[in-house]
Amino acid sequence: MVDGGYDELYLKLLDRAYAVITPKVERRRELPKLSILVQPKKTIIQNFREVAERLNRDPTHIARFFLKELALPGNIEGNALVLYAERSPRTLEAVYERYIKLYVECPVCHSIDTYLVKEGRIYVLVCTACGARTPRKGIS
Repeated sequence: MVDGGYDELYLKLLDRAYAVITPKVERRRELPKLSILVQPKKTIIQNFREVAERLNRDPTHIARFFLKELALPGNIEGNALVLYAERSPRTLEAVYERYIKLYVECPVCHSIDTYLVKEGRIYVLVCTACGARTPRKGIS
């Protein structure tokens, strides 16, 4: 083949490869927003169980993180997390973002399509998008 023949063959093969490959659609799940109600002497995250379900996490795990980070008493009542103190929505959203960063978002590909597996005393964050396995500290 002449030098120009290789270029032509290469372009034909490249066109064929592009025709075979389907374009990957970027479908990112949205993070659920917290619905916060501040009352005298208590703060309620009204959609707490729904948030936990959408994040694919155990509600008690998220609740323990919130209570530990805020150093507050509280418990899960029905679908809500009740904190026995007044806290601003901004403070709760900062704690929520910290939880997402530590226990939900994959540090490799930044996907939120992950799940937690407990191996002994260590949690392992497993990403379903890229397959990465990242150890995470437990909540003490």
